[in-house]
Amino acid sequence: MNIRRGHTLLTAAIIMTALASVAGGLGIWHFHNRRPAEPDLPEDYRSLENPLANTSATRDEGMRLFLGKGCAACHGSHADGRGPAAKGLTPPPANFVTGPLLRNHTDAYLFWRISEGKHGTAMPRWDGVLEEKERWAIVTFLRSLEGQ
Repeated sequence: MNIRRGHTLLTAAIIMTALASVAGGLGIWHFHNRRPAEPDLPEDYRSLENPLANTSATRDEGMRLFLGKGCAACHGSHADGRGPAAKGLTPPPANFVTGPLLRNHTDAYLFWRISEGKHGTAMPRWDGVLEEKERWAIVTFLRSLEGQ
């Protein structure tokens, strides 16, 4: 009988460990996929829509600007947040390839962030550096990364 009782306790311990692992994994998934706490999009940006057609020419222009105007220094040449200037930045630059950033935010939000930067981070203001059309082209390029 002791062998049977030991077997039952071992089985129960294995089941409890598996359940704890699943619960922990779900907690991590929920934390990772929740919408980040962001300030409300300013009124001036809420109604904005990307005026550029989603064409290969627009995406290519956006990629050229992303790579050539400084975005890739922090966000990386693959837009994964691993650029040469990203090391040591807190918080780290946005990763546009994985994670919820693109699916949780509108084009207007992305345009706002590019235009105004993000206080408390290394993300600078690009309004006055890049023309409006250039900023929208970068948004179009970033959108092309969804689902990759």
